[in-house]
Amino acid sequence: MSSQFLFWVRRVAAVLIFFVTIIAALAAGLITPYLLAARTANIPLLTLSAVISFALATWFGTKLTLLCWGSNKRRLTVAISGLFTLILFGCLYILVLRPSSSHFAEAIPYANTKYWQLPTGSWIAYSEFDPPQGVAVKPEAIVYLHGGPGVRQGPFDQDIYGSFAANGFRVFLYDQAGGGLSGFLPHLRDYSVARSVADLEAIRQKIGVDKMILIGHSWGSTLAASYMAKFPTHVSKVVFHAPARIWNLESGEEYDYSRTDGTVSGLPHLRLLAALLLRDRNTEAGENLVPQLESEILVVPWFRNTLGTVVCKDSFNKIPKDLIEVLDGHENPGVNPYVVQEVIPDTEHAEGDPHASLRENSTPAILLYPECNYLSWKGAVDYRATLRNLKIYYIPRAGHYIQFEQPELLKRVILAFLLDQTVALSPYTSDADPRANHR
Repeated sequence: MSSQFLFWVRRVAAVLIFFVTIIAALAAGLITPYLLAARTANIPLLTLSAVISFALATWFGTKLTLLCWGSNKRRLTVAISGLFTLILFGCLYILVLRPSSSHFAEAIPYANTKYWQLPTGSWIAYSEFDPPQGVAVKPEAIVYLHGGPGVRQGPFDQDIYGSFAANGFRVFLYDQAGGGLSGFLPHLRDYSVARSVADLEAIRQKIGVDKMILIGHSWGSTLAASYMAKFPTHVSKVVFHAPARIWNLESGEEYDYSRTDGTVSGLPHLRLLAALLLRDRNTEAGENLVPQLESEILVVPWFRNTLGTVVCKDSFNKIPKDLIEVLDGHENPGVNPYVVQEVIPDTEHAEGDPHASLRENSTPAILLYPECNYLSWKGAVDYRATLRNLKIYYIPRAGHYIQFEQPELLKRVILAFLLDQTVALSPYTSDADPRANHR
């Protein structure tokens, strides 16, 4: 074997070693702070651990690279490993550590926004619609539960549900704790299904009614079901609008975006992604890196990209312009990504599963399932199998937010149910997916 051949073998091997070194060093720089976060929420310390891990791995790999290359200069080893460590730190600062802005704007209140200080400790923003003068006030109030969790009630919700005040209902729409205009909870671990249920019960007492009519959209339906399981005598009727599953929201859920005008893809801002990963190990570490208010700012571009999933294909123009303008202008929409990261896994705990209690519940209920819903039809069937007095109505040519494409039909169906009138649609009684005939 010629010396020339061995020379090039060593050169190629050195290049490969250095390539592997950088990959291994990056892995060490990422994994070390992630593991250490279980012990500390100190961001400077976690950053230092990342830099030291990367530096040591780079120094060792560079030394091997130079030996293979045929050089053993200590200064060169230090210089190369030091240079790459500085590059790493610079990238880490720019992409992850540097705050996105010196000022983080809060979500903007609506003209009719009011506030409750609940005995649970939650500071809750809400909007109230009362019957006009001369219209008798019904004893049950309507309370709307928005989806998410971690988002807010919108003007498009007020337009639909607020209109029921004309029929004698007091209507309340509120932002659940941590989302929209409502206050952040002190610790991320405070966000839970149990806290959401406790807040809702406190709201019932605030508005002074014995029974509520609950209208839950998406996750709001899950919240309504959990509330009904614990406080069955305080719900007179319930509407499940494009509901998420009753429980265990992530396990086995099938998201189908084929009928929608968008999809969920890509990753959020790297700074927010790092905070969410740290939150998996230590909630305080995640929030120390990115406070809740800043997280609402960082999630805007990703949230904007998912808008098409809530309407049918080629119906993006049906999404309210004011909602698009808020997101395109990078105004804070009040979407708190930490809330969903805390609450959704909370539905995996069997001890909170409301199914058993709901099987004994005879509260009148309807479920509205839209044709272009990305949530599984199996979830709707589970509601009907669990709640003995529930009817499903299939809403054609509508997405996850039915009011965007079928506002009048949505109002007619719900209002007929609330007033004990004949619903314009026939209930869908089969367990077969109704969308099979609408492909």
